[in-house]
Amino acid sequence: MDARTNAVAGSPGSREPAGRVRNPGRRARRVLVAWSVALVTCAVVVTGGGSRLPGAAAAAAPSCVFTGPAIGQLVIGVSYGESINLNCKNFPANHPYLLVEASLLVAIDPAAKPLLTGQATSVPGLLAVIAALPELNPLSVAFPTSNSSGVLNYNYKVPSSQPPDPNATCPPTTVELHSGLIGCAVAMIDLESFKPVVTGTFVLNFKGQPVFQPDPTLYLSPNSATVGQHVSVSDFPGAQSYWWLATLVSLEANLSGGGGSSGPIPVVVKSGGRKTVSNAVVTPASYNGTTFTPPKLSGYFVAKVTGRHAVIVSLNANLLGIPVSNTASARIKVTR
Repeated sequence: MDARTNAVAGSPGSREPAGRVRNPGRRARRVLVAWSVALVTCAVVVTGGGSRLPGAAAAAAPSCVFTGPAIGQLVIGVSYGESINLNCKNFPANHPYLLVEASLLVAIDPAAKPLLTGQATSVPGLLAVIAALPELNPLSVAFPTSNSSGVLNYNYKVPSSQPPDPNATCPPTTVELHSGLIGCAVAMIDLESFKPVVTGTFVLNFKGQPVFQPDPTLYLSPNSATVGQHVSVSDFPGAQSYWWLATLVSLEANLSGGGGSSGPIPVVVKSGGRKTVSNAVVTPASYNGTTFTPPKLSGYFVAKVTGRHAVIVSLNANLLGIPVSNTASARIKVTR
């Protein structure tokens, strides 16, 4: 019996596996969270801080609109050489900023962490940090300035150059994309406070790359068990889609000052509609400067409900106040 779930429900050639749970609106929520977490993560690149704009009045919060088409700060379908217009208002008057393109690998590379702690206190120091991080593109740096009215209107040209790290490509590889690194970001840095400007940071979704990521897969071993038996769970052998939500949880852990990956994340396992005892976890994507490892499902659950039925594994998280989940299912036969 095939214990696999199909990659993308509704995609050409796919079939809806038995036991698949439909969740209307899940795709809309998950892309919202994906780009939100990605852009905020990239805002901490280089400085490691989380402030917006120094001295910004509460009554006139800074805001930016991006050409695209764009969904908020996610700019969709970009190409090399294309100009992305940043139209920002309520910034400090005559204020200098820096823009730099970044691969999201920088957020999961432990070697980058010492350089993401606010060491830069000058423009030369900031440029030195950018040059030292191979996941950042030093040839992408731009220096926009707001006018006397606090308006920053700037056309940022999407660079065709790449970060020095060959794994930190823009656009990201398919494996990185499916693992939760949904694009590359352009981070804005304030050149007086040397703090990130979240409002002016945006994410690039490149032409030809999907916004929605494929669903993860589930493989059961064995897929015919007896009551009380341990059944191993894993990704389907050769799968090319992953538990991308685990990577986003890890990225958010970086933002909260957790000092890196959140570690393995427990999942919920239901067999025959009932939650069952399980030690199953998903390990988020990782990067050691040379090798990228996608998220990985591992562990087991205890078979309880007899008969042929669906096993549903769910990874649930609350990111930026929005509940999101990854779900995969497979069939099992349980006997006494």
